[in-house]
Amino acid sequence: MIAPAPCLRCGHPRTAEARFCQRCGTSFSPSGDPLLGEVLLGRYRVVRLLGEGTMGRVYQGEQRVGEAIRHVAIKVLASARGNDDYIVARFRREASTIASLEHPNIIKLYDYGEENGRFLSVMEYVPGGSLASLLARGRLAPQRVESILWQIASALDVAHRSGVVHRDLKPENVLLASTLETGGADVVKVVDFGIARRPPTTPDERPLTITGAMLGTPAFMAPEQFMGEAADARADVYALGLVVYQLLTGTLPFAAATVMEWGDAHRHSAPRPLRSHPGCEQLPERYDLALAHALAKDLRQRTATALDLAREFTGASQPGSLAVAQPPAVVPGAAPNATEDLQPPMKRTPWGLVALGLSALALAASGAAYMVVRSLMPHDTAAVTADASMAGDGGPAAPASDAAMAPTVDQTAPTEPPRDASARPASPTRRPPRRGARTGAAH
Repeated sequence: MIAPAPCLRCGHPRTAEARFCQRCGTSFSPSGDPLLGEVLLGRYRVVRLLGEGTMGRVYQGEQRVGEAIRHVAIKVLASARGNDDYIVARFRREASTIASLEHPNIIKLYDYGEENGRFLSVMEYVPGGSLASLLARGRLAPQRVESILWQIASALDVAHRSGVVHRDLKPENVLLASTLETGGADVVKVVDFGIARRPPTTPDERPLTITGAMLGTPAFMAPEQFMGEAADARADVYALGLVVYQLLTGTLPFAAATVMEWGDAHRHSAPRPLRSHPGCEQLPERYDLALAHALAKDLRQRTATALDLAREFTGASQPGSLAVAQPPAVVPGAAPNATEDLQPPMKRTPWGLVALGLSALALAASGAAYMVVRSLMPHDTAAVTADASMAGDGGPAAPASDAAMAPTVDQTAPTEPPRDASARPASPTRRPPRRGARTGAAH
């Protein structure tokens, strides 16, 4: 059992029950959070709050392993959500899905538990930022994009061969970490398997998504997802093509402001050629061809696997290296994240940007079904930013942008509304995209 941390102000020891220091009177929960300083599951001490959403909170924690301390990220489901069977089932399903996948570019799950009515999962702490935070500084250099593509494709290939389809791949759900071992190079971590599809693990396991349901983030959903068709690996290939397009150009190939507009664009609009964007005129022709195949509307014409996309895009049969050195920061005037301009707005929350995604459900009637919009908890799976993470080259983690809170549609058609009394019909708020956004130098 790990003893509670002493008072940070005076160093006086504390008991597990104490809420104030007996020597100096300092509150052990300056934010009013009763979990700060607590030890969960008997081995994870909660150090600080990293982010929160309507589904719960994400904390940085510590676990003593022998003489060493391992930093972890702890996702705790909000107590009110623990009464919703559907949400609890999704929470458990995500943990078991991540636990079944072993790959260096997929976030690691360390533990899962239920304690005192709380549901929590313990995952890898990743000292880095998301692709979304990187895009906020400008588009990326082609060589760097190729390295990132290989890593994401490799992670997806392992998931797909295990029968897992992510269904919500986007820049917010891809983290970039760097370590001394990689010499400061990009190391990708794919996160947020909260709405992933996977094969049943037991004969009596029931699916959580009904036939005809629609799940995903509208800006990154494949055409078949908008039509309620079952998403297979090619839906993730489509989303990966969109991610790569945005990394190269700083924007998405389509512009829309509502779910309906996104659906129409993905099903009917041709993507703008890469080399028509300012600063992209010299990109190789194979980039356009590879993305055209990945973004094909017809499943029969779309690139079959993520690795096939990486091979066609890079012109190589395998990656020469899984990482490239971090380039210097972009010059002033780099383009903002185009996702922030294009995706429907959500209420801004003063989070530290955390890579831990968890569904936040809100009802919106859609015929006999309910459209559930999930406002992302700081991204996914406990991959969390360190002190210098989302701010770019240093400083504290930046607050979450609208892009980080892009809604994920989960049209699950429950037979009755969830028991959460706070759920309300989603507002039809619409914000048109800004025009004339500049594209900064690649980095």
